[in-house]
Amino acid sequence: MTERDAHRPGFLERLGRFSVRRRRWIALVWLAVLVVTGTLGAASEHNLSNKFVIPGTGSQDAYDLLDQRFGTQNAASATLVFSVPKGTTVDEQADAIAATVAAVADLPGVRSMADPLTTDPKVALTTFAGTLPPDEAQAVLDLAANLPATVSANRRVTYTTVNYDRPIEGLLDRYPVQTGTVSTTYANPFAQLQRAIDATATRGLTVSVGGVIAETWNQPVSWWADHSDEVGLALGAVLLLLAFGSVFGMALPIATALFGAGTASGLVYLMAKYVDVSSAVPPVTLMISLGVGLDYSLLIVTRYRQFLRAGVDPHEAVAKALGTAGRATLFAGITVVVAMLGLVLVPVPLVQVMGLGAAVGVAVTVLAALTFLPALLAMMGRRIDAVRIPFFGRERDTPPERTFWGRFAAGVSARAWIATILGTIVLLVIAAPFLRIQFGMPDDSSMPKGISQRTAFEATTRAFGPGVNGPLIVAVALPSKTPVDFATALSDLGPISTAVGALERPGTVEGVRYSIGPIPNDVDRTTAVIYQITPDSAPDAEATSALVERLRADLATATDGTPYRAYVGGATATLIDLTDVVARWLPWVVGAVVLGALILLLIVFRSVPVAIKAALMNLLSIAAAYGVVVAVFQWGWAKGLVGLDQTVPIVSFVPLIMFVILFGLSMDYEVFLMSRIHEEWERTQETRTSVVLGVANTARVITSAAAIMIVVFGSFVTNANPTVKLIGFGMAVAVLIDSTLLRMVLVPAVMELLGKRAWWFPRWLGWLPHLDLGESDPATDEPASRPC
Repeated sequence: MTERDAHRPGFLERLGRFSVRRRRWIALVWLAVLVVTGTLGAASEHNLSNKFVIPGTGSQDAYDLLDQRFGTQNAASATLVFSVPKGTTVDEQADAIAATVAAVADLPGVRSMADPLTTDPKVALTTFAGTLPPDEAQAVLDLAANLPATVSANRRVTYTTVNYDRPIEGLLDRYPVQTGTVSTTYANPFAQLQRAIDATATRGLTVSVGGVIAETWNQPVSWWADHSDEVGLALGAVLLLLAFGSVFGMALPIATALFGAGTASGLVYLMAKYVDVSSAVPPVTLMISLGVGLDYSLLIVTRYRQFLRAGVDPHEAVAKALGTAGRATLFAGITVVVAMLGLVLVPVPLVQVMGLGAAVGVAVTVLAALTFLPALLAMMGRRIDAVRIPFFGRERDTPPERTFWGRFAAGVSARAWIATILGTIVLLVIAAPFLRIQFGMPDDSSMPKGISQRTAFEATTRAFGPGVNGPLIVAVALPSKTPVDFATALSDLGPISTAVGALERPGTVEGVRYSIGPIPNDVDRTTAVIYQITPDSAPDAEATSALVERLRADLATATDGTPYRAYVGGATATLIDLTDVVARWLPWVVGAVVLGALILLLIVFRSVPVAIKAALMNLLSIAAAYGVVVAVFQWGWAKGLVGLDQTVPIVSFVPLIMFVILFGLSMDYEVFLMSRIHEEWERTQETRTSVVLGVANTARVITSAAAIMIVVFGSFVTNANPTVKLIGFGMAVAVLIDSTLLRMVLVPAVMELLGKRAWWFPRWLGWLPHLDLGESDPATDEPASRPC
C-alpha cells in the first residue's frame, strides 16, 4: 500500500470537504427543509391521535365489541361530584344540585345525565318496597342492598355521570387541546361544564369535575412546565458557553440542535397524517433530538477547535474533524437509532410509533451534525473564538496525563481492583430498589392539589371506596340478530351473571363490591349486553389485577360451549393488559437492543471483552437509574425535590422506553471514550498509558455533554404530568451516573484489569466488517496529544 493510499480520506472526510465547498447551498437547503417540514408538520398537528390500542388483549376485544355494538358505552363521560362541609348534607342543597344538573344537561354534546338525589337506585327501590306486601318488599330491599349508591352513607357526597354523544376522539376533533393554555379560557367540554357549574354556584356546595373530560382538557398549566424545552436549551447554551468560552462556539451547536430537532418534529407531525401518532410522541422526539444534537455538535466542534490550535487550515480542519469525531458521531447515532427501533418489537402501536419517532429524530439530528454543522464551521472559520468570555474555555499546554482527569485516571488505574469493587457495590446498592418496582398508572390523585379532578377523585374514594374510580366493564356479544331486553338477557346469561356476581351481595365474588347487569343496549338496539363491576380495591392495586384474571378465567368457563363471547374491559383492565404485554416483551426488547449493540461494538473495536463489558456496564447503570426512580417516585424519598406531594405509581411502558433511550445514549459515551482509548492502545500498546490518555482526552467532552443532557432532561421535571416528570428525572439521573461513576471510574478500572486481554478477538469472527473510529489524524499527531 502506498503512502497516498494509507492517507486516502474516508467518506466522512470527503463529506466534510464537500460541505466546505457547498457551505452556503447546504445552509440554504437545511433552512428550506426546516421551513417546509415545519409548515407541513404544523398543518398536520391536528392529526395527532389519543387512540390507545393493545391488539390481542381482552380489554381491546371489549372496546372493539362496544364500539361495534354498544356505541354509547364508548362515548366520553364526565363525573360531577357534589360535596358539602361537615355538619351538613347534600339533601340541604337539593335545589342547587338540581339547577346544576339542568344547566349541564343543556350543554352541547351532552346526551344524558340524572339528578343523583332523585334517581338514587337504593332510594327508589326502598320507596317502592314500601308499597309492596312484606314478603315481596323484602326481596326488593335485598336487591337495593346489592346496588351501588350514588349518595354516601353520611350523605355529604353524591355524584352523577355526564354522558356525551360521541367518543373522546370525536370531541378532540371538535375541541383540540391547546397545550399551555388554561382550560377555562378556550372552548372545550371541561370549560363548558365549569361555566355551567359557576353559573349555578351556591355557598356551601362544592362541585368538582372528574373523568376523562377533566383528564383530557383540565391539565395544570405553569410557565416552567410549558417552556421546559426552552429552559433546558437555555441552560445547555450556558454550559456550552462555559465549556468553549466562546459565543460562536456555543451558538453553532445550539443552531445545529435546533435545526435538527425542528426538522424532526415537523416530520413526526407529518407522520400523523398517515399513521396514528400519539400526542406524547412529539415532545419525546424533541427532548431526545435536542439532547443528542447538542452532544454530537459538542464533540465535532471540540475536535474542530483542536485542529485549529494545531495550525491546520480552517477548511481542512472541518474535513478532518468530520473524518475523526464525525465517525464517532455517526456510529453513536446508529447505535441510538438501533436501540430506539427496538420498541417496534412491542405490539403496542403507541410504543412502536414512539420508537419510530425517536429514531427519526436521532437520524435527522445526526444528518444535521454531519452536514449543516460543517457548513456553519466553514463559514465561521477562525472567528469561532472571536467573541470570548474571560477565564473560560482556555486551553493550556499541559500534557494530557498531567491534567486533572489524567491524574484522576492514573489514580483509578493504580487502584483498579478497589475502584472496580467499590464502584460495582455502589451501583448495586443504588439499583437495589429496582427489585421492588411496582407497575401501575398515575390516577387523578397524582395531580396537583386543588385541581378539579383530584378533588373529585379523593371525595369519591373517601365516600364510596377506592374501586369506584376504577370500574370494570364486562362486554358480552350475543349470537342472535334480534336485540334482547333485560328479562331475556337475565334468563339466557345465567352462568355469566353468576361468574361476575351480578346483583348479588358484595363479596359474593371475591374482590367485587357491586356488579350490575346484564344491561342491554336500549339505545342502538344491538346484540350486546354489559355488566358494570365496581371492585373492592383501587385501580392500581394488585388485588384488582388478580380480580381481572379471575373474572376472565371464570367467564371463559361460563361461555365454554356456548355461542356467547365475554370480555373484561374498561380503563383499569386496559392498564393491566398493557403491563402484561410490556412484561412479556421487555426481555425480547432488551435482548435485541443488547445484541445489536454488541454486534456494532464488535465491528468497531474488534474486541469481544470490550463489547461485553460495554453491554454489562450499560445495563448496570440503567438498573441504578431505575433504582433511584423507584426510591423517589414509588417510595417517596425526597419526593418534594421533584415537585411531588405523594408517591405515584410507575407506568409499565416507562421503564421500557427509558431503557432503549438510555442504552443508546450510554453507547454514545462508550464510543467517545473507548475510541480514544483504542487509538492510544494502537499507538502505544501500553494499557495504563492508553487508559490514562483516553480518559484525559475525552473526559472534558463527556462531562460537558453529560451536563447538557442532564439539564435538558432535568428541565422536564417541572412538568406537572407525573409520567413526563418521571421520564425526565430518570434520564437525567441515568446520564449523571453513566458519565461519572461508570465512564470515569469503572471503565478505566476494568480496562486496566483486562490489560492486553481487553483487545482479544477470535479469528472465527474475522468475517465481520471493520469500521475504524480512530481519532488520530494521519497527517499530524498534534490533536491527539491535547485533552479535549
